[in-house]
Amino acid sequence: MAKMFSVWAMRRFLILIALLCATAVCLAKQGELVLLTSADNPPYEFTRSGTIVGFDIDLAKVIAEKLGKKLVIKDMPFASILPALISKQGDLAMAAITPTDARRENVDFSIPYQNNVSAIVLVNGVEFAHMENAKATFPLALLEGKTVGVQLGTHHEADILAVNVKDLSVKRYDNIGTMVAAISNSANGRGSLYALVIGVPEAQMLIKKNPKLCFFQLKFSDSFAVAFPKNSPLRSDINRIIKLLAESGKLSDLEIKWDIGQ
Repeated sequence: MAKMFSVWAMRRFLILIALLCATAVCLAKQGELVLLTSADNPPYEFTRSGTIVGFDIDLAKVIAEKLGKKLVIKDMPFASILPALISKQGDLAMAAITPTDARRENVDFSIPYQNNVSAIVLVNGVEFAHMENAKATFPLALLEGKTVGVQLGTHHEADILAVNVKDLSVKRYDNIGTMVAAISNSANGRGSLYALVIGVPEAQMLIKKNPKLCFFQLKFSDSFAVAFPKNSPLRSDINRIIKLLAESGKLSDLEIKWDIGQ
């Protein structure tokens, strides 16, 4: 009888342990903040020595800390981020994402955490000598008959497709690294890509690494915001955190850290 009792007691004990473990797993997941990003876009999110870093990543870490959660980062192609967010594979997305009316149909956005101006990166040459500095606005008419690269799924793609320039060819790339390699090949006389369109901070970082390239601002401007699944309860808390970070100067500190200037 004692033996039967001990077996029964052991089974109850094992069931209890299993339930406790399952509860612990649930609690661990509840204590996580899952961020979807595309780590190919310096200085916002990119890989350095095997670790994903950047302005957006630092901001996400601060947000997670203030929410009392552990940040978990999921890296994926930019074009996959919003579909993954819609299917609730993450709690939020940050990848220099611009709120647009089309995107708002499927996801929600925070208040903007940064304003941004688009830039065009080209092979440096004498035809641009009359433009005194990189703050000059590039005349889009010069793109007639040219091939311009953009990252698939970005607002840059939508902006350049909307311009009215004769025989403009738009080439889409899955990631910025491949696009940068293409314009670098053009700079070395081995490619046909005339220009690429990215943000000013990204362009500034790129030309520092490759003096054969130059950039000019475009007439397009936008803002970046955190994206959420529809009706996310996190939105109001993160809006409050972004406001506090802006008022305290923390956002400006991060811009200085990552050499982001407009």
